[in-house]
Amino acid sequence: MHSPSRLFTFDFLALCLIIFLTYCNTTVFYSLDVHLGMLGIDQQWRGFLIGSSALATIASFLLYSPFMSTRNAVRNACLGAVTLMLCGTGYLEAAGITALLAVRVATGVGVYLLSASCMTLLVDRIPPERSGQAFGLYSVAILLPYSIVPAVFDGFFSHVAFTHGYFAMSLFLAPALGLLLYIGAKRRSGHAPLPPASPGYGAMLRDMATPPVGLLLLLTTLYITVFASVFFLAKGFFQERAFPHVGLFFAIQMACMIGVRVLASRVFDRARKTRLIALSFALTAVSCAMTALAFEQWQALISAVVMGVGMGLGTPAMNSLMFTISEPRFKGMNTNLMTMAQQMGYFAGPMLGSLAVHRLGYAGFLALDVALCCAALGICAVYARRGLDQSGTPS
Repeated sequence: MHSPSRLFTFDFLALCLIIFLTYCNTTVFYSLDVHLGMLGIDQQWRGFLIGSSALATIASFLLYSPFMSTRNAVRNACLGAVTLMLCGTGYLEAAGITALLAVRVATGVGVYLLSASCMTLLVDRIPPERSGQAFGLYSVAILLPYSIVPAVFDGFFSHVAFTHGYFAMSLFLAPALGLLLYIGAKRRSGHAPLPPASPGYGAMLRDMATPPVGLLLLLTTLYITVFASVFFLAKGFFQERAFPHVGLFFAIQMACMIGVRVLASRVFDRARKTRLIALSFALTAVSCAMTALAFEQWQALISAVVMGVGMGLGTPAMNSLMFTISEPRFKGMNTNLMTMAQQMGYFAGPMLGSLAVHRLGYAGFLALDVALCCAALGICAVYARRGLDQSGTPS
């Protein structure tokens, strides 16, 4: 077993690398809206096809989360890696709505198996007093692909079919598969105690219905809805405004998010987390308004800095807060429910954003994001006023 106060173990670093490679296989689809347009897919279908992967992940969380444990996490993660590699091949052939939907759904299941398994193993291995730092650094591994992949993809695959890039990225999961097999073998040889029984559906639903957990899941969904709408629709916005290099916008945004999470990693364990979450939404609202009003690329890049600083505070604070307020037997399940809430945002973001673009033009999705951030600020005020971040969650 790991030391109770030691964070940087082999397993923690390996899980960070595995989740980095997993998210490389989701961020590569930043160009999917444009690719679907090149295939002749109507705009009203594109948001659904993009979001269907997240919808499949959400369904997987709801159906299987009560049964995910450290006992089966490595096996499930390996199955997820193989599934995503097969999906990489599927994108080479899928051209119609039905085929694309099938591959996107399979992608969502693969993402669930990998992300939920890694989170289950992570929660079992981090010291409680360093949860904020752990989630902050783990989220850096999730963010790095958003910074790196669009720029690398535009540089190396701009003159070939998008599908070849999707396939090439899936091959990077082979090293992740090797790490998972090693973690599994090491765990079996260590004679770890059997994990406790899974809570079951009834306990999970009752837990989700409590105000501290339910409102925090809603905040997480709103946060990722804003994030996903920007990520999947910014390329079209940049093309409409004749701004080159959307990858530079993402690189600046993600560099600021990563910088905040690395430099302020210990702050997530010391500051009141609802204040950090509220500040995150306030800065994000300002940045979305700045982007919508930008008519020169340099203006959009300044807004990327503000967005990066704002969004850099969100996920670590919310994950750490969930870890803190949860009962011990619910910590792993609730942390995975946070990931499910994030996937709901990945579904809602492109769906609602595409509808806003269809009705109001590309600036419309940014106006929607401002409204969602304002709603989240209201929820933060209720959360803090009722002291929901100050006590454990009732069972």
